Amino acid sequence: MLILSCDTSSIASGALLRLPDDAGAPEAAGPDLVGRAEVLGSFATEDTRSHAEATAPGLRRLLEQAGVPGTALGLILVGIGPGPFTGLRAGIMTARALGWAWGVPVRGVMSLDALAEAAHRDLPVHGAPFLAAADARRREVYAAAYRTDPARGWAREAGPAVGKAEGIRDLLGPALTGQDRLPPVVGRGAGLYPEQLPALPGWEQAHPQAADLARAGVRRGLNSLDAGTSPLYLRESDAVVPAARKKATR
Repeated sequence: MLILSCDTSSIASGALLRLPDDAGAPEAAGPDLVGRAEVLGSFATEDTRSHAEATAPGLRRLLEQAGVPGTALGLILVGIGPGPFTGLRAGIMTARALGWAWGVPVRGVMSLDALAEAAHRDLPVHGAPFLAAADARRREVYAAAYRTDPARGWAREAGPAVGKAEGIRDLLGPALTGQDRLPPVVGRGAGLYPEQLPALPGWEQAHPQAADLARAGVRRGLNSLDAGTSPLYLRESDAVVPAARKKATR
């Protein structure tokens, strides 16, 4: 089974993975399949403002380099955020358009789960709590709370939410109750606000990546993923509809 994935919640990234043919079966155990996922190719930009220019061409190159026609894909996975309006739209609409053109199902995965997938093995003990935080601009972060799990790898316990880094306890509520200090944080949010968010060493500049997004979807179980791909904006757009012009008077 071939999976094409993309995420544009911060940087633009894409990946092509090969899984066993039975990966999408109802009885398929997601955690057991993650280690069998083979990344055939991937790409990522270095900036957060070239989503529309980079995503579709990057995905096309992945397929061409692997010699895979789009119609041979079994699934397309796309990060649904949270993230900025323009960036998320670029990735989601690209995934929807390709899925429609090739007759391939499209499924959405929450983008912060990609950070959890990438970093959870670096947590010191099983059952350890940790947070994922991405840059939300306006001096805010997108955040979610997780816990490592011996059977499932990791599990999300709260979020996603958006707000000030210093208010992350209020954002994630019960998941942080009873903890004297914040658990380790992975993601660019920790790099931006180190005084408020204690970073897991080596993970303070991490962005969600498409290959990790696909593995996160596999870990959850492909058969259980929601067909909805509505973006998680979490707040209103910065854009403002201009007021009607006043009529000129003589």
